[in-house]
Amino acid sequence: MEVAPGIHRIEVALGDRFVCLYLLVGDLCALLVDTGLDDSPGAYLAPYLDRIGLAPENIRYVVNTHADFDHTGGNASVRELAPGACFMCHGLDRAMVEDIERMIFDRYGEFAEDHGIADSDETRDFIRSSTRHIPIDVTLSGGEAIRLGADWRVEVWHTPGHSRGHVSLYDPRGHNLIIADATLYHAVLRADGGPAFPPTYRYVDTYVASMQRFMGVRPNLLLTSHYPVYTGAGVAEFLHESRAYVDRVDRVLCDSLEGEPRTLKELTEMLGAELGEWSAEAHIYLCFPLMGHLERLVQYGAVEVGRRDGLATYRLKG
Repeated sequence: MEVAPGIHRIEVALGDRFVCLYLLVGDLCALLVDTGLDDSPGAYLAPYLDRIGLAPENIRYVVNTHADFDHTGGNASVRELAPGACFMCHGLDRAMVEDIERMIFDRYGEFAEDHGIADSDETRDFIRSSTRHIPIDVTLSGGEAIRLGADWRVEVWHTPGHSRGHVSLYDPRGHNLIIADATLYHAVLRADGGPAFPPTYRYVDTYVASMQRFMGVRPNLLLTSHYPVYTGAGVAEFLHESRAYVDRVDRVLCDSLEGEPRTLKELTEMLGAELGEWSAEAHIYLCFPLMGHLERLVQYGAVEVGRRDGLATYRLKG
């Protein structure tokens, strides 16, 4: 659907969830934000282009907001659909956007060695089968403007936190923000609105800074990848609830670190039910935000790191 003049939201099924692609159509050309999985462009994007009467070759730019396979897996398929398109992402995520094995190892396999947390072979095989990556043409750093029409330029913002190189797009013409996964509420939602798993932000200070930037803008529309379209008071509610969740994790985590040292896996099991209403199987995905909070507490000198049975442990000092 067209959610604002020239901005189209294309909702792609993702199991019991969804991921949204955004198509910005200007007088001169079009910009696609994210590509979904390998089959998403053929199953969702191409039919939508037919419906609105836009030729695929009008897509001049493709921006991958960050390194996650459900946002980059359709890159090769979009290249086939629009061979002349210029693919762009932030330099800090580029290596993973170009190479799915690098993404599996660096992003999804980050907690395997020191924390004993890793995806199953089945999950890794699914990621590989859902993804075809290609080289990126242009590296972004934030601050760029992309011209889509005589009176329409959209701005690229560097909004890290979920990943180091996450970018968002600001539409000054309509005062709208496309933030993808830069802010993740108190849970990532299923299509029916229920909580699927924890918000998987990773770098706490930059995550909060990105949220504060969004709060200061007060956009007319806040457009995300896995949530409804937010307008008016709904924008502030979504952002403030996301910010409050970060403080809640800090409090609960600090309480749990008193006494004997805990591994990251133990912390996900201990805190899962307290921090959300997702299924018990989803507790393990707390490893992403918890690791971010633990790293910050270690940096502040509040938590000491140890080892037990080959795994890292954490405990409050004093």
